[in-house]
Amino acid sequence: MYRIVCESYENYINDFMPNNTSDYRYMIMQPLRLILDLSLYTEEKNKNSISFFKLEDFVYLVKQNIEKYPNFKSFLWSLESRNIFGENYGVLSEEEFSEQVKIINMFLKLSYWS
Repeated sequence: MYRIVCESYENYINDFMPNNTSDYRYMIMQPLRLILDLSLYTEEKNKNSISFFKLEDFVYLVKQNIEKYPNFKSFLWSLESRNIFGENYGVLSEEEFSEQVKIINMFLKLSYWS
């Protein structure tokens, strides 16, 4: 599942390159880039960056609402195996979370996987 999400994320982001990087859907997915590179995740964690906080919020919120998102279970397990557990920082808006869930659901349904 992790591999599918990572490859789908790259394909999704590439759809916006190089001219649409100010697009809302591109911007809200930026925190998820941290799952692709664990050294970047660690670097952003050490900086206490907003991207790190938003990723942690996303993971936390999905876990708290797993009954609504059961297809995320194996994805969450793969993040936990990489020491990404999620924590509530309260910086991710409901709108951002909702859009991220929709996009990750598309990834899980292989919409962006090639």
